[in-house]
Amino acid sequence: MKLSVLRLRLKVPWDETILVRVTNLGLGYVLTALVVAIGATNTGNNGLYVLLSLLLGVLLVSGVVSRRNVDAVGVSLDGPAEVFAGEPARFRVRLENPTKRAKTALLVKVSGKAAPLLFPQVEAGGEAERGVDLVFPRRGRQRVESLLVFSGYPIGLFRKGRLHPVNEERIVFPSPADAAAPAPDHRDTSDEGREPRMRGRGAEILKLREAVPGDDPRDIHWPQTARQGRPIIKERASELGGEVVVHLDTFRPASAGPSWDAAFEEAVRRATGLVLTMLARGEKVGLLCGGTFAPPASGPYHRTTLLTALALVAPGAEAPLPLSLPAGTTLYHVRARG
Repeated sequence: MKLSVLRLRLKVPWDETILVRVTNLGLGYVLTALVVAIGATNTGNNGLYVLLSLLLGVLLVSGVVSRRNVDAVGVSLDGPAEVFAGEPARFRVRLENPTKRAKTALLVKVSGKAAPLLFPQVEAGGEAERGVDLVFPRRGRQRVESLLVFSGYPIGLFRKGRLHPVNEERIVFPSPADAAAPAPDHRDTSDEGREPRMRGRGAEILKLREAVPGDDPRDIHWPQTARQGRPIIKERASELGGEVVVHLDTFRPASAGPSWDAAFEEAVRRATGLVLTMLARGEKVGLLCGGTFAPPASGPYHRTTLLTALALVAPGAEAPLPLSLPAGTTLYHVRARG
């Protein structure tokens, strides 16, 4: 048992997963030790040998301590459920120290992020976390590849670190554009069918009509009743909202160039803004883009489904198929302007 522990301790200093970088201070220190070594060898001066021994001892201790400072540190990256392209998203970097020694002056660098995060101290058996804002410039599937934990402790001669693969893939949603909604294409029906806004007890008035047996007397429109000399009823919309479908045209003409691609990305942003606006108003929203069709619905899961479809949509060379929707559905066409 003791022999295996000894072998493990001898093997640790040569751990291949540890990354070592010599700092400018460390490089100057090594050159100084080399000059002292040459002087001691040429002159045989005992004082220089003592100084050389001290320099090499400090170099060895610094290397071992700096390696142990980043050893056995666990790191994780947690982020929000929704991340939009071009907008800062707040992520949390968490360090865990399962050892019996405190870790000091740890730095964590997120791949794609320029400035590292400083953790002054992580207590033995404890954990610490810090926030970092990450920006993903494009929509679609994006990946945070790795986290690098490194430190120059104790005196900054070396920077030793360990690379922790993350390979966390996220769906980055398009950044919604605040643009005016296009003119809707209403699919009207007779009174026996479904209205663009379902009848109910909401505050919005769909239309005025002549009263029929069974109508609520509270819905009588008295001014119109007085003018026409017959009962006129206010037909109200449902509080649940109507049904809306956003149609994002993905057809890419053969002659299209980079300007069209930029216009298409802007169309995706406008479609995203339209979807979020309609959902916030309580509408049941559907989406048609490319070969993907999501029927009108509402709720957090449906919101994520629509945003994911918009994040992954790509232009194609096929013309859109004829669209057949239930009567009473409001259709919004969004096309690339270019």
